Formats: sequence, C-alpha cells, structure tokens
Amino acid sequence: MHKTTIRFIDENGASIITDQNVRLIKFPFVTHVNGYKQVSGIHYIQQDHQFVAKYKPEKNPLKQVKAAHFIGVTFQPTTVPITKGTQSDPFILSRQYDNGSRSGRDTLRILIGESYKKMKVLNANYPAVSVRDPSIMKQGNKYYIIYTRGLMSTTDFNHWEQINWSSVPGFDYSQDWAPEFVQGHDGKDYVIMSMQKKGNKHHQIMITSFNNGKIGKNWVEITGNLPINTIDPNLQYANGQYYLFCKNENTRKLVMGTSNNLTGPYKMERVQFDSSKYGSIEGPEAIIHNGIISLVFDTYDTQKNGTVSFHGLHYVERNVNGNRWSKMKKINSSIVTRHGQIILN
Repeated sequence: MHKTTIRFIDENGASIITDQNVRLIKFPFVTHVNGYKQVSGIHYIQQDHQFVAKYKPEKNPLKQVKAAHFIGVTFQPTTVPITKGTQSDPFILSRQYDNGSRSGRDTLRILIGESYKKMKVLNANYPAVSVRDPSIMKQGNKYYIIYTRGLMSTTDFNHWEQINWSSVPGFDYSQDWAPEFVQGHDGKDYVIMSMQKKGNKHHQIMITSFNNGKIGKNWVEITGNLPINTIDPNLQYANGQYYLFCKNENTRKLVMGTSNNLTGPYKMERVQFDSSKYGSIEGPEAIIHNGIISLVFDTYDTQKNGTVSFHGLHYVERNVNGNRWSKMKKINSSIVTRHGQIILN
C-alpha cells in the first residue's frame, strides 16, 4: 500500500505545516490549522499520492510584523517530522542545496515576538521556493530576504518577488553560503558572505554593497586573523566599533572579533562557552542592545549514518565589555528553528 501525503499549503503553494504521511486515511481528517482559514476544498493528486488543502492567513501579516519588538527569519524542512523537539535532516545542511530536488521543501518562516527568547511563526503566504540560511532587511517599504543562493522581496508578506543574483566571477558558486545583510556605520547597507575561490578548498569572508535590491559587484575580502576556513559571518556595528561573528569550519567552533573599520582588520578570538551538549554549532547571529551581546546559533548532531539531527536555535549572553558567556539556553518556538536571523524591529 502506498503512503499518502497530506499537505497543508498557503495561497502561494508553500507548505504551512509539516506534511503528514499516512498509509490509511480516516475521513473526515483534521483540516484546521491555527491562524489560517481554509479557502478551498481538499483535492487529491493521484500521481503524487497527495491530498492537498489550501489556506490563507486570518490576520494581516504586515501589521503583525510592524507591531513586533523582534522579527526573525528561519526555515522549516516540511517533509521531515519533529520528534521530541528534534528534526532530522538527511541532506547534510546546505552543502547539497539544490533548490529542493534533493533537500526537500525548506520553507521560509518569519518569526515575531516581544522577546527574542520566545518567537512565534508568522501566519503568512510564504514563497513556494526552497530557502536556507535567510537574513532580513527593510529598505523603504520593502523587506528583503537573502538566503543561500537566492534573494527576494515583499511589501506585505503575502506576495513575493524573486530577484536575479549573478554569481561572483572567480568564485565557486556552489560554495556560496549563508549571505547576510549588514547595516554599516556610514548609513549604507551591505551583503556579507562566505565564499570559496575556484580551485581553493577554504572559505573566506567577502562583503559588497546592497541597495534597492541590487547586490554590488565589487566584493572585498574581510581581513584580520580570521581562521583559514571561515563560514557563516554575522557583522554588527555597536558601541563605536564593528563586531564580527563566524564559524571556524575546521574546528566547528564560533569565533568573534572587533574592528574600527567595516572590512577590518579584525582581531579574532574563540567564543568560549559550554556547548558540549551538542556535537556542533553554527550560524552565529548577534543582537547587541542595552550593553548586552545576545548570541543566537544553530545546534546539531551528526549520526553514524550521516543524518544530521537539529535541536533548534539556542542563545548565550554576555556584557559587551565582559568575557564570560552565560549558559546555553534554547529559544522557545513552535517549530525547530534553524540557521537564520533575529533582529530588533
């Protein structure tokens, strides 16, 4: 007997909750989804063995975003169930990212909350494309979301515009990971990303301008005593200096550094706290506010069969002028949040 998939999608065709895979369907099955209103009857796609139900948000998503103290972006693999707060990913992070044909449907999720420690998923119409490692920025009345090998914009979180993004000459496009937006002290916006030159086996951090949906072509390398293989950069300006956070891919540890200049040189050091509960951490994202650095990051373990199990975003805190980080705690959310970004709204 074939397994049948029950999919719950929004008006754009993006999954709004994790698929349900069953061998026997009992009618009527539950079709209520919190925060959404069903807009069409359930239909069956025979060749895919799928029942599909379509929904729209009950509330205006833009109003909810504007009212939130913190907003964030993450992604949710909707083909893999959540088990005891953990979600397995058999596709080995974004290294096999291929717009969904192997990595499944990795659906964008917008997060909102009064505290970054407790974030709820925004009920919206999401883009029906695979998204990993997203970052968010507002310019004018548009919200831009950049992610591993993709860029899009929206004005209402219901309708989305995909923006073409050319590869960088001399670099291996398949190794461009986790781009992020940066707000410079000069009032300009930038994109920072880990990239790998063709023929090279190590990643380096590069930065370029970003304006009105256009990514600049003049990429400049971030300098300093960065590890030889560095990924997942996050760059902030606060307290009169720039703070750079990233992952040492060789040691699988987080590092940070400061500089008076956007492009460096940065004086780097390891971010030291007890992360022994999990095998690896990555995707550092800093929130620097009221003299406190809150560092958010992804947590995961690699199983013997190669499957990666993710445990959701966690955080540590410390005083801006201190050197002692708090104990690691998990961000409260209804999904297993993954590598993304949380910012003050």
